[in-house]
Amino acid sequence: MTWLDNGLRQQQLGSGGTTMVTGPAATAGNATSRHLDSWAGGRHALEPVGGSPAGLRPWLPLLAALTWMLGTFGAFWLGGQAELVPNPGRLCLFVLGATAVFALGYVARILRHPPRERSTEDPVDQIRRAHRLVFWGACYYTLLGAALLVEYGASGPGNIMQSIMSPAEGYASKFEIYQMQQDAGRVSLPIQILTLLAVLSTALVPLLVVYWRTLPPRLRAAGLVGLGVYVLFFLYIGTLKGLGDTVVMVLAGLMITSVAGLRGRSRRRPPRRGMATAMATVVLVLFGWYMVSNQAARASLFGTEDVMRPSPAVERVIGHEAATGVAATIFYPTHGYLGLAYNLETPFAWSRGLGAAPAAASYANQYLGADSTAHPAYPARTEARTGWPAGLYWSTAYPWLASDLTFPGVVALMGLIGWFLARFWTEAAYGRRILSMLIFVQLGLLIAYLPANNQLGASRPSMIGMATLLVLYAWAGISRRLRAQEPTDAGAFTPR
Repeated sequence: MTWLDNGLRQQQLGSGGTTMVTGPAATAGNATSRHLDSWAGGRHALEPVGGSPAGLRPWLPLLAALTWMLGTFGAFWLGGQAELVPNPGRLCLFVLGATAVFALGYVARILRHPPRERSTEDPVDQIRRAHRLVFWGACYYTLLGAALLVEYGASGPGNIMQSIMSPAEGYASKFEIYQMQQDAGRVSLPIQILTLLAVLSTALVPLLVVYWRTLPPRLRAAGLVGLGVYVLFFLYIGTLKGLGDTVVMVLAGLMITSVAGLRGRSRRRPPRRGMATAMATVVLVLFGWYMVSNQAARASLFGTEDVMRPSPAVERVIGHEAATGVAATIFYPTHGYLGLAYNLETPFAWSRGLGAAPAAASYANQYLGADSTAHPAYPARTEARTGWPAGLYWSTAYPWLASDLTFPGVVALMGLIGWFLARFWTEAAYGRRILSMLIFVQLGLLIAYLPANNQLGASRPSMIGMATLLVLYAWAGISRRLRAQEPTDAGAFTPR
């Protein structure tokens, strides 16, 4: 794969590119830990070479998160579902309290460890490593998308295009095929293997965005093909999940790029923050358009138009079908707060560690003989009490987490999430650590899906991907501390 390094040697010679400085040669174990540390960013990324950043840049993730969290909660109160809330005071107290603690955690981290501007470019070794991750991520997405298309009955371009043009029918067919697979006990070995390698799914999109200007054309094409095959599967089954993940990862990558100013081949080229803003706008508009049309088709096919009644004023302007799609689109990320309100009235019963993450519960059931139904999570117990369907409608991520932590414990957890979001943000955007970039993007997914469910624990690939990143990050930190304690010159010490 020498073509992955196209332009890197020229960049190193032409601009005096830096190299990784990791000290004197040591044992093979130390070399491995240094390699992992350089993937995490290396010590050089922690050395301030400029002043504290001005403006709102250190606060961008917090502003985006608060806009989304408070925006969806505010939109919920403007809809018809708000009339069904049995405990508006308690609901507002919990949501606003958890959001405030999240913000305090973020602010505390930034104030205690202010980010520092960097004027140096990324080391050539780190750029090369990012290129390789993009390549393997592209391979992973291509194989996964193709395997999923085959598994869900895609028979050719014509069949795929027909399903894309009728997203509601593709969405309904997905459940029929899934049920047939369950009844037949079918297990796809390729998909199982790819699930265990899910950490590769975390790398392609953010690194493709952040390092786009340093990527050779063939690697850009490979990344776009891999991402295209993956997105094609979700278009084929009419499901927004994969598309939404991609949009969030693209936006998070653009946020990093707009602040970090990764300048590729030219050290004098200024960061293109205007281009990042334009790209973010295009991505949001395209996704919004597809979501409106998708939701309108679903409402018509499944007969849920009465639940998602559009505003008469909006209907007069854009028509009944489009207005229904808009109403359904607003209903989609906001109705979980009604489920949360019901869950807040359900007495606590500990789920024995199997409630917060359904993916972990499924593994425990399959391999450890655990019975998660013996200690059900909040949503399941609320469904039995109120009839709010845990598998059909959302209840936000909070009840899932509270099944193991209690609701007051979830408020405290939100403070930790805010703290670590700020930490990984500064390490990603200012320290340019690759691992921190990937973890920051995954936390972005967690926050984006807060009004729905615990997305990082909902499926096995997402749980495995995040867990692997955290293990690698922890190992890199431990290796760094161990090396810091080693003597720099063994000859300077005389044994006693």
